[in-house]
Amino acid sequence: MSYPKSIAEFFEHLALPRSSEVGKRIFKKLFYENGQLNATDKKAFQEDIDFIEIRNSLSPSSSNIQAYRDDENEYEEIQILHVALSSGKRVSRIADVIQKAIPYPVVIVASCNDDICINAAFKRINKADQSKLVIEEAHETGWFSLASPEEWQQDFLKQLHAATFSFQNLYDFYTDAVNRIIAFKCASHTGEYTLLAQEGTKAPDRASSLQRLEELEKELAGVRNQLKKEKNMGTQVQLNTRCNEIKNKIKVITSQL
Repeated sequence: MSYPKSIAEFFEHLALPRSSEVGKRIFKKLFYENGQLNATDKKAFQEDIDFIEIRNSLSPSSSNIQAYRDDENEYEEIQILHVALSSGKRVSRIADVIQKAIPYPVVIVASCNDDICINAAFKRINKADQSKLVIEEAHETGWFSLASPEEWQQDFLKQLHAATFSFQNLYDFYTDAVNRIIAFKCASHTGEYTLLAQEGTKAPDRASSLQRLEELEKELAGVRNQLKKEKNMGTQVQLNTRCNEIKNKIKVITSQL
């Protein structure tokens, strides 16, 4: 299977049901009115976003995939959004605002020139107000090139095809999308894209390992910065030892991804 090399090819490659296509743009002012944007958020929306489009809306009637609801989750509709950006620096902030503003599961496909970034977030029912959903955990690929992706990124793109997702229900379908993003993030550390989770099943251990790995990498960067500034020889030795300890932990976790 080949991989898409442009944003237009990407949406074709997804091969979502034609009956789910929407092609409707969302005015940015709706987020100003309905979301709780601070000055920084509003600036990001005004300066960075070219347009926001609902590409697809997956529901039992448009996709023949069953809805899912339990005490924690409500998956009656999944929207696929295309967010075209003129600048990609604030993509995470923009995605967070959109996810919080839309009260159902959303997959955000952000594009900037030939680069793409995919964001998804598990949302659970707010027990204080069951008409609302709150973000439980968010996952994002970060930017990568469609025009010249690395081999493991090509493998990820090939698996972003509706036929490879679970059609058991909308929750399982969305879970498969999240699992692919988690696998992408793992591959950014290992150099090899591997989808470990069974179809329609969460991969919590992998997600938590990935989170721990990213925490260690931040800690390592902090210790290295401290080491650069340190003049005391004894403290330098201690910091070097700490660096090696963190690197060993990173190596162990990476081997388990």
